[in-house]
Formats: sequence, structure tokens, C-alpha cells
Amino acid sequence: MSDQEAGDVDTWWREVGNVALVGTSRRPVPPLPDLGPAGVRARADGARREETLLDSVAIGAAALRAGRRLDHADPPAAAPDDHRPVAPRRAVQLLELVITQPPAGAQQRAGLLVHWLRAADDAGCRVPHGLLPGLLDLATGGRELRRPVTAVLDERGRWLAGLREEWSWVADAVAGAGAGAASRSEGTAPAAGDWARLPSSDRIAVLATLRTHEPAAARALVASTWATDSARDRHAHLGTLRIGLGPDDEPLLEAALDDRAATVRGAAAELLDAFPGSARAARMAERLRPLVRRTGLLGRGVEVTLPGEPDPAGTRDGLGKPPPRRSARGWWLEQICAGAPLEVWSELTGADPSLTVKRLTDAQATDALTGIRRAVRARRDPEWATALLDRGWDPTLVAALPRERRERVVLTRVDATTDRVHELGAVVGSVDPPWSPDFSVALVSRLRASKVGSAMVLATMPHLLSGLHPAALDPLERWIEQAGGDQTLTTNLRNLLQFHSVKRSITEAFR
Repeated sequence: MSDQEAGDVDTWWREVGNVALVGTSRRPVPPLPDLGPAGVRARADGARREETLLDSVAIGAAALRAGRRLDHADPPAAAPDDHRPVAPRRAVQLLELVITQPPAGAQQRAGLLVHWLRAADDAGCRVPHGLLPGLLDLATGGRELRRPVTAVLDERGRWLAGLREEWSWVADAVAGAGAGAASRSEGTAPAAGDWARLPSSDRIAVLATLRTHEPAAARALVASTWATDSARDRHAHLGTLRIGLGPDDEPLLEAALDDRAATVRGAAAELLDAFPGSARAARMAERLRPLVRRTGLLGRGVEVTLPGEPDPAGTRDGLGKPPPRRSARGWWLEQICAGAPLEVWSELTGADPSLTVKRLTDAQATDALTGIRRAVRARRDPEWATALLDRGWDPTLVAALPRERRERVVLTRVDATTDRVHELGAVVGSVDPPWSPDFSVALVSRLRASKVGSAMVLATMPHLLSGLHPAALDPLERWIEQAGGDQTLTTNLRNLLQFHSVKRSITEAFR
């Protein structure tokens, strides 16, 4: 069948659907198109419109199930044999359930699929052949599924993907996965030619993988094409250096401060903020010292002054044009505080982090504290994070705390946020998943005790789905039993329980 004929069939089928929607009394049934040599014919003239419509639906559905002939006569080459064993029977049943009737609703299907695919890949298994078309269709519409799907297609799945144009993304994903596999093999980076030919999205995946195992090799790849990469790619490549970031990355980042693109210079400066021992940090410390002085008879006050116009070296270090609606001098102060070592503050104030933060109360304190917060986030300094959190809640600082203290701080904040449900999602989300059993059970207990528990569950649902430990499933079941007439709460709790029950079953099915 030619492209023109195929297009005629598609147009006809859409028109049949329109007739079925508005009724045969308002629109005639379109005549049957040529469906090839099968000899299918419509009813004779004079048949009732209703009968003609039912015939068209039956014929069209059969044609869709049968598919269309290839534009060429040569059949495709036979599929190669798979290397991986098929997933265990119980795991296959769960995959089919998630694809066709996803527990907790279609919105949560992607999360369960990603969990299944990663578990299958870890177990060295593949997807059964019968589920490949449906899974490829879902991944075509959901980019977050593409790499996990590609990892478990095996040979016949990749062969099948090559037969349909809409599945062509598999070939690109396989190329990226192959390069990533090479980078994982004893820390081996892709050859220079292979690296240069990789699409931008696959380069990011390769760098992220390689940075985990061999940061120097990833850095060398970034440097190898730096001169010819676009500003967008240079910026994206610098972003991957956050993984395994260390002092050996400083020369590349220092050189990037001279980049022609402002976005690249900004990314380099932000990464250098994480290095209190870098040359840039020392330069920022020298700029900060004249701006801070003690005040009062006992020297217990702290006064911060704004910096003056930066010289070319200051501009290179990030003291450039401020963002919209920011004062230039306040922005420069923030940049200096973000880049200088935190120890300089104790040197200048003669106080520990807690007292220093409490004494920063003058007109410039806001800009100075914003810069200090950036430094704390970049360096994960728990003492300074604690001091800043004592002054005011900031979910972005929670990650700097040790895990046990982090969860304790968040639970305390949950207790104080019951009347501000709109803030609760950011509070709970500041603890990265997966959560500990104690934190999961304690959080469910607090949500259940709240007078607005239904609203709190809704506000935290994305984090409950990704982070909740199986230890909290029994408390969830008890909550459902006693939820009363709140149908919205009951539905959300059931969806949450089903999601984690299936997730746990998937994990167990691969053991």
C-alpha cells in the first residue's frame, strides 16, 4: 500500500469515528476505501446507514489489527537470538499489570515501570517478546522511560524497534548506552571519534556515568571538544562535573571563567564556590576582609559594607552584571560571600557560625546571608547549615545535614507547618529518597494526626510515592480502615498503598 493509500485509510477511519460520534442521521457514512487485494466490499447500495456504519467499524478494526503491507517486497532479516533470559514469571505478570491496568492510576505508571525496568536490568533479564510493542509505545510517549527500556530490550527488542519509524529513538539510546557501557568497563572512556559523534543527550549520560568511576577521564572528554562545542553543550558538560567534583577539576573551571559565553562563566563560578581552598576562593576572601568589621565596645557586633566597583579580575571572578531587579553592589557582595571560605567569617567576627549568623543584622545582612547560604549548599557544611536553619527555615540547606539530623529537623518542621499546607511539599521533599523506616512511619503518624490530613497527603503525594519505606505500609492500612467518610483521603491512601505494594512485589519478584 502506498503512502497516499495509507493516508486515505487513516482519513476514512477518522471520518467513521466522527460519524459514530454525531450519529448517522447528521452525517453520512464515508465510502469504503481500497484496502488492497483482500476483496473486502461494503454492503450493496440501499443498506441502512446504521448497518453501513457497523460494517465500516468492523472492517476498519480488522484492518487495523491486520496492519499494512510493507512498501517493499523483501522481508526484514531474521531477528538475532537474545542474550538475556526472560524476566521471572511473577515479574512478567506484574509488568503486564502495570502496562495494562496500572495500580494507583495511569499517572503513577511511569514510576512503577522505571522501578521494574531497573530491577530487571540489575538482574540481567529482558522484557518478554509479547510485551515489547506496548512498552515501546509507552516509552515513545514518555522520555523518562526510554533509557531504562533500552537497557532490557535485548537483541530481538532492538530488532523490533528498527521496523517502525516511531521507535527509531531506540537506536540513538542504544548508541548512548553502548558508550556508557564502555565508560563503565574498567573506567574506559569512549574513543575520541566515538565521543565526537555522540548526540548531546547521550554525551551527558556518558559523562555522568564516567564521573562516578573515573572523574579524570570524563574531564578529559569535556576538554577534548571544548573548543568546538556549542555554548549550550559546554554549559551542560560543566554541569556533569558536579558528580565527583574535586580539586583536580579546578584548572578546567578556572579556564572556563574566561569563556566567551556568560552562561558558561556563571556555571564555572558556581562550581568553584564548592572549593574553599581554590585560588578563586582566596581572591574572594581578600575582597571580603575589608568589608567586615566588628562593632561595639566588646566587639560583639558585626557590620558589613558593600563592595565598590570591581576591577577586571573581579568581573572575571563573577562580579559582573547583576540579575534583573537586583542592586549591583548587593549582588557583588552576595557573590563574594558565596565564593569566600566560610572560615573567613570566624576569623573576622571572632565567633562560631551560630553567633556569627545571629550578629548579621545590619542593612547588608540579607545579601551577605544569601551568599553564605550558597556557600553552605555548595560545600555541605553541617555546622553552618544548622546555624542558618536556626535563624530561618530553608529547605535547600537540609541536604547539608547528616541523614539522621536531617530527618529530625524535617519532622520538627512538619509539626510547625500544619496550618500552611502549601509549604509542606517542599519541607518533606528536602529529605531525598529513599527514606528510613523510622522517618517514614513517623511522617505517616504526623499526617494522620493532623486535622487537615487529607490536604497534607495530597500536598506530599509525589514525595510519599518516591520516598516512603515499606515499613509504613501497615500504618497506611490502619489509616485507611479508620479514614471514615473522607473519600478523597481514602482514594489517595489506597493509591499510595497499592503503588508501594506493587513496587515491593516487583523487587521481590527479581530476588
